[in-house]
Amino acid sequence: MDTDTEHREDIERALLDSAQISRVICLELGECAEGLLVAAKVDLDPELTMREVSYVLHQAKRRVLDALPAASAIYLEPDVYVDPNAATPSTSAIVTLSYD
Repeated sequence: MDTDTEHREDIERALLDSAQISRVICLELGECAEGLLVAAKVDLDPELTMREVSYVLHQAKRRVLDALPAASAIYLEPDVYVDPNAATPSTSAIVTLSYD
């Protein structure tokens, strides 16, 4: 197993070690002057408050750093996963219609 694959598995495991993060949507690794750069988009419950999202992401960053101390920069973006293969909902399923 190559180092990049091993790092990805360690990072995903660390991110998913939380009931609030249900999926790693996207994970990118790179190098910066100080070391390893980790950027990920994670699926969170859309009902979480901003304070809860901040706490979940802060804890996730700590877990990633514990799993991979070489990570010098960790950027996590909260998102809600949308299945790309799901049928596209109609506009009226998304927008509340006016009752004028």
